[in-house]
Amino acid sequence: PNSASLQKMNNSIAHRGPDAEGYYSGPHIGLAHRRLSIIDLSDAGTQPMHSGDNRYHIIFNGEIYNFEDVKSKLPSYPFKTKTDTEVILAAYITWGKDCVHHFNGMFALAIWDSAEQSLFIVRDRLGVKPLYYHRNGEQFIFASETRALIASGMYKPVINKTHLHEYFLYQTVHAPNTLLQDVM
Repeated sequence: PNSASLQKMNNSIAHRGPDAEGYYSGPHIGLAHRRLSIIDLSDAGTQPMHSGDNRYHIIFNGEIYNFEDVKSKLPSYPFKTKTDTEVILAAYITWGKDCVHHFNGMFALAIWDSAEQSLFIVRDRLGVKPLYYHRNGEQFIFASETRALIASGMYKPVINKTHLHEYFLYQTVHAPNTLLQDVM
């Protein structure tokens, strides 16, 4: 998304993180984050967070309960904060996508590798932390709430009539579907 779309998306979920906001834009990518400070209340925990070489960029929602244990397995990484976010980033740099097998917690995260031009997004096994996405041809947008997808201007909301009955029966639509068509 362009910077205006990214800002609209981020503003639409301001209630999720009133403590700080941050942006990263690069070729083919835009990341935005709203922070609710829980661990390491300093500005060092502001996101998007970047690796020392500026290759990797992370946005993260949630908490990794065992982040100190994971951190102890990464003694050569030059940590600059006391955040679980930086531990996730270090784990990804060290173990790649397998890093998630080390995490105990609730999370939704995205890591952009600017060298490989690749995006890794994942959420916790139970889906406690929300992660919604929409793909439209070459465009891929994601957020922690569907309202951010709508605010982007890149998705026009249409009710998913195929799964509407699930909402009336269970007050939810079961994954991977949502109440909005073409949003997972």
